[in-house]
Amino acid sequence: MVGHFENPDYYNQITKILETERPYLSKRFMAIMGILIAIKKNLSTDLITIRTIGLLDEKRLEIITNFEEISVDFSKKMLEMGKSMTEVYLNLFIFENHMRYFIERVSIKSYGKNFWEQLKINKNIGKKVRNRKKDETLYKWLSVRQGSDLFYTDFDELRVIISSNWKIFQPYFIKENWIITYLEDLYKIRNKIAHNIPIEEDERNTVKTHLNNIYNQLEVKLKYVTLFTEKASHHGFEDSEEEDEFYSENKDKLLKLETIDFELIFKYLEMIEQGEVPDENLINTFDAIDDEIMKVRRKNDINQQDIQKFENICERLLAFMKNKDDKFDHKVLSVLYSFSFNNKTSTILEEQSYLYLTELFENGKYYTSLLRILVLFEYFNNKIENILVTAIKNNNIGLLNGLLSNIDFSRHKDKRFDIIRTLNQLLVNIKSNNLDLKDKVKKIIKKFQ
Repeated sequence: MVGHFENPDYYNQITKILETERPYLSKRFMAIMGILIAIKKNLSTDLITIRTIGLLDEKRLEIITNFEEISVDFSKKMLEMGKSMTEVYLNLFIFENHMRYFIERVSIKSYGKNFWEQLKINKNIGKKVRNRKKDETLYKWLSVRQGSDLFYTDFDELRVIISSNWKIFQPYFIKENWIITYLEDLYKIRNKIAHNIPIEEDERNTVKTHLNNIYNQLEVKLKYVTLFTEKASHHGFEDSEEEDEFYSENKDKLLKLETIDFELIFKYLEMIEQGEVPDENLINTFDAIDDEIMKVRRKNDINQQDIQKFENICERLLAFMKNKDDKFDHKVLSVLYSFSFNNKTSTILEEQSYLYLTELFENGKYYTSLLRILVLFEYFNNKIENILVTAIKNNNIGLLNGLLSNIDFSRHKDKRFDIIRTLNQLLVNIKSNNLDLKDKVKKIIKKFQ
């Protein structure tokens, strides 16, 4: 089969659409095509189907290609990592720019074409945008973005813009902490991709789940694009005679990157407890702590000394939540959720926080990370039916959305027929004009089925 990526008609088709509809995407998309061509020339694999659905809301492009068998003197494990990271990069590229257009459309609807002046923009973001626009005029080799000021912002700044202007974005999302937590999760993985740090399979799955959930919430015809039909291998650096020499230098670098800096964590916690971190910088500080905690996913051997350190960290994070304004609860819970990435730290989290976190939920807090933690604690196992019934009777759309996004209803198969019967009875009694509630109940029934 002829490699279609080398057919200029494909380039012409894509660039014509992009240059007409979305000029800013043109150069970047072609750069991605260059990556895929490089993979095509250097990978020995089976037929790969690339189904790019909804790259633009109105367009659907399907590209099918095969990869010839070409002998390459390169590590198979490295190629597998490259495949996985290429797929995630492509999906994050599409998502990041879709979010820019989404923010732009909502902002224009609220404030008109000069929306940038009307939005509440962080001073640092505004300064960065002005400097980047200035650079384009000075350094002629830089590609011109040609879009609104949104296209001069970084990925992580999009969540700041949404949060700062929540009034106009509120109608599109379940809760502010829902979309903010999702964007924070994606930003961390995006940074690993950007710095060529190998990602794990669970991180790839996180990107897929988060993107699909956000696309579904926004009701757009987009979904995660799977480039490779075969499952990429695990990216850990297990010892093997074949690859020890190739990976010796990279292994040392990776081990250094994945060493938890407890000193840094404790310094930040001390600064927080002494009130030395202003509220506007607390989220960034918790992000830095979370980056260290997340490294437990790679640690198989946590010694007793480290266990005591994790216990101390967990205790202090919980104390912060109990004593501080709850506007930071979602961020602290995101850090606590990272404790669940390792069996030993997950045990610490459950022993120290179970009662407090269940109280949070029962008092009406439905943060995404809280729901995820409670799922791990099996809190919902014997309560899911009562929780759903109460939420439906109280017209609690926020909780139903949270449960839909974070609970695997298939785990309750032993009770599903009774639950489905109960939900159908409730569905009959929901008022006909309450379409949102009816829709949520139908989706939950479908999940059980």
